[in-house]
Amino acid sequence: MKLNEKNVMLFALTCFIVVSTVWLFLNPIQPIEKHVSDVKEGDYVIIKGYIQEMDVKRDKYRHVIGLSRLVINDGTGNIDVVAFGKTKTELLNYILQYTPMIKEGDYVEVRGKVSVYRGLYEVILDKADDFKLLKKNNFDRDIFLSPTPTSIYASIYGKKYHTLDNCPYGKRLKKENIIYFYSEEDAKALGYEKCKWCKEHEN
Repeated sequence: MKLNEKNVMLFALTCFIVVSTVWLFLNPIQPIEKHVSDVKEGDYVIIKGYIQEMDVKRDKYRHVIGLSRLVINDGTGNIDVVAFGKTKTELLNYILQYTPMIKEGDYVEVRGKVSVYRGLYEVILDKADDFKLLKKNNFDRDIFLSPTPTSIYASIYGKKYHTLDNCPYGKRLKKENIIYFYSEEDAKALGYEKCKWCKEHEN
């Protein structure tokens, strides 16, 4: 093949791409540990901080089925932690594998690329391993509702729970709105108060 300027340029470009790819494979870019206040868009970082906010989706029995928002704070600022697709599913599984689950107040490490979305800084996780629990601080119980009727019940729209079947106030509840608790402690932990009538008429 006759070499001309175009072929030489093409060959040089191909060699550059191959060498660059091999070099990046053998020498991957390492994240730099930074404070939230120091990050810039495009940085590849490690951030350690406390979970400030974690919004989750729950089914009707309060089992966590999705992760809506996760925000960490390192004392210098807060930043959203974002994951997509398979990584998001695996991240949720990692969060739920602890008993109680990972939640607000726990100390974690995240690594990823910094992006800005709608004026908010966020760290985008490439894989679930980019999120690690460093210290469990929040040991509040995970509370679930009973899928079968129990003697402790309430309306999903109210804040009073009942313990007697013949409670006149409990009888007013619509069947489709009734939720059942495993214990009175669970009901109280979720912000419910015991019905005064039930309290006065218990043996």
